[in-house]
Amino acid sequence: MKKSLAAIFFIVSVFQVRAEINIGNSIEWLCTDAVIISKGTLLSFEKQETGTHQWLCTFETAEALKGSSASPLQFFVSNIAEDSLTKYISEKTNLLIFLHENQKKDKKLKTQWVVMETYNSNPALVNLISPQKILISAVDFSVLSSQDIILSKCRTILKSIAMYESGNKTAFLNYLEIPIDTEAFGLLYSGSSCILQVPDFMFPDSRKKLY
Repeated sequence: MKKSLAAIFFIVSVFQVRAEINIGNSIEWLCTDAVIISKGTLLSFEKQETGTHQWLCTFETAEALKGSSASPLQFFVSNIAEDSLTKYISEKTNLLIFLHENQKKDKKLKTQWVVMETYNSNPALVNLISPQKILISAVDFSVLSSQDIILSKCRTILKSIAMYESGNKTAFLNYLEIPIDTEAFGLLYSGSSCILQVPDFMFPDSRKKLY
């Protein structure tokens, strides 16, 4: 009986520790994992399923930083207010999008592309005029706060990835703990620790497994 209680206590303790960890994507991993990274403006959007916050957006590409330069480009985005999308269209706001392929194998889908997430379910659809603490760099755990910094950082990271992969190497996902006294920790903090997902080759102190 004592052994059973000890085992249960251990399982519950492990679950509680894991439940308190908050994980986000660094800009380094977004650049690595995205299939398409584009700068441009939103042309239109339409709500998908009743009761959800998913939108089908049509986007005019001004510059392709990675992948296809197709324009107009369609993608799904979730967890964003309708008012924000409306404002982006009316003000022709410069946006930066990070897209990967939709994992759903539904032939009825109008597009294969989905906006990635940064942290706390925030979509990686970035208002370049007012970035609003969306993108985090794992190099110094800073929050990228301006258009020039974000675009410069993306181009630098993409060059590093291209150089690494030109040697027939593949970048893999690793985990990097965020120090407590950093701007990034303040954004993700919700429990015992905060973690950023990063490309392994850029961060030798990162680890392959979360636990």
